[in-house]
Amino acid sequence: MFLLLVLLLALQSQQAIKLKRFEILRVDPAGMNRLPPSLRAFFADPVPDAEPVASLNEAAMRAGFTPRLPKSATPIQLGVTDPVHTDARIELEALSQALRDGTVTNVTMPQDWEAVTIAIERGPGVLADYGDFVIVQAPQPTLNTPSGFSLDQFVEVLFRVVGINAPDARTLRQKFAANPALFFPIPIRYEMDIHEVRLNSGPGLLLQNGSKIGDLALVWSTADHIYFLTGALTETQAIELANSIQEP
Repeated sequence: MFLLLVLLLALQSQQAIKLKRFEILRVDPAGMNRLPPSLRAFFADPVPDAEPVASLNEAAMRAGFTPRLPKSATPIQLGVTDPVHTDARIELEALSQALRDGTVTNVTMPQDWEAVTIAIERGPGVLADYGDFVIVQAPQPTLNTPSGFSLDQFVEVLFRVVGINAPDARTLRQKFAANPALFFPIPIRYEMDIHEVRLNSGPGLLLQNGSKIGDLALVWSTADHIYFLTGALTETQAIELANSIQEP
C-alpha cells in the first residue's frame, strides 16, 4: 500500500510557476464571458476586498509578511485581503464551445488536457488606504500544473477565446513562456494610456484614461511581491510613492 501511495504521488508531480510581471489585455466583456467559469480566475482582480485590521502589526501577522509602505504618508485604514486557492479544471468540450462561440478556427488542443486541474494560489495581501490613494501588496501568485503541462500553449488558447487575434495571441504566448505574467483585462471601449515606467525596483506599468483626468494606476513587482497603486495622483507622484517603498 505504501509503495502504491508513493507511485500515485509521483504520477501527480507538479510544477510551480510564479507570475512575476503584469500584462494588460484589451478585450471586450463578451470575450471574457465566453470563458468557462472555472478558467476566469486566470485573469486578476487587482483590488480585491479586504477585511479591516486595527494596526500594521495585526496586518503583518495575518498576512504572514511585513508590509512595505511609503515613507511619506500614514494610512487611514489597513486591511488584509483573502488568500486565493482556486482550482481551474479544463474541460475540452466547454473550451471548444467557447472557441466556436467566438468564431475562432484553426486552434487545436491536446486530448490529454481533458480534466487537467491547474491550481491558482496567492497568499493573503495587505491593503493600505491613504484616502487619496490605495496600495495593495501580496505575494506573487503561483500556478501549479502537472509536470510537463504546456502552460504557454494553454494560455494562448485562452487568449483566442477572449477575442485576441492569432498573431497577438502567439506574441503574448512567447512573452509568457519567457517570463510568466499576471493578466489584467481592460475593456477595449475605454480609451487608455498604458505605458511602461522605470522604478527603482525595475519596470512598472502605468494605466490612465486617455484624457489623463481622474485616477491612475501603477502596477509592479519585486523579487517576492506584487504591488498595485491607484488613486488621484499624477504620474510623477505615483512613481515617487512606488520608489519610496524599500525592499529589505
